[in-house]
Amino acid sequence: MRRAIFIVVALLLGACGFDAKTDVMFECPSPSGAKIATLYRISHGNNPINQEMNINIRKADRDFDDGTASFSFTFGYDAIIRWQSEHDMRIEYPLDSELTHQETKIFGTTKIFSIKDTIHITYQQSPSTHGYFIIEQRCFNDVPQ
Repeated sequence: MRRAIFIVVALLLGACGFDAKTDVMFECPSPSGAKIATLYRISHGNNPINQEMNINIRKADRDFDDGTASFSFTFGYDAIIRWQSEHDMRIEYPLDSELTHQETKIFGTTKIFSIKDTIHITYQQSPSTHGYFIIEQRCFNDVPQ
């Protein structure tokens, strides 16, 4: 019995022993370049099931902060970001993903954006291959030049 308890405790401690790791997948500037949307992954261990994909939107002159996300999902590993204007964007994510956080408007605070600089976000589920989009480009600026 003692040995079984030791094994269970060792397994639990081993599973919790992984520090969170952040990997920036890509960054997508707004049409003016004043803002940047970043898709990044946070991993808690080696298993893909322990990963969460996040999108952070910030002013271009601010440092990336992996603690601030406007959109998060699991069971998908990719996204497509489309800036439709300086204040409108569409995010496509894999069809079978599980959403963990979703904002349709980003006001932020004076630290990030002013109330006059609101970004409206629409979301679209899209078919994928095992949670990935089989396309070369994932960042689009749909504003006519």
